[in-house]
Amino acid sequence: METREVLEDRVRRIEERFAGVEVPKPPHWGGYRVVAEEVEFWQGRGGRLHDRLLYRRAGSGWTRSRLNP
Repeated sequence: METREVLEDRVRRIEERFAGVEVPKPPHWGGYRVVAEEVEFWQGRGGRLHDRLLYRRAGSGWTRSRLNP
């Protein structure tokens, strides 16, 4: 895609086209819903001192803790 503006324009036109109606889909389409209980973010750093953060679901929010590299 050439630019971000092209993407935003396409989305705007599709939103206008299907405003107030359900977007049609083939009858054989399905899907899954994934509900995460925890997510780990890992960022590699030099000397193997990586950053690792663990987010865990807690009630209606999330807790964050730092893990060992």
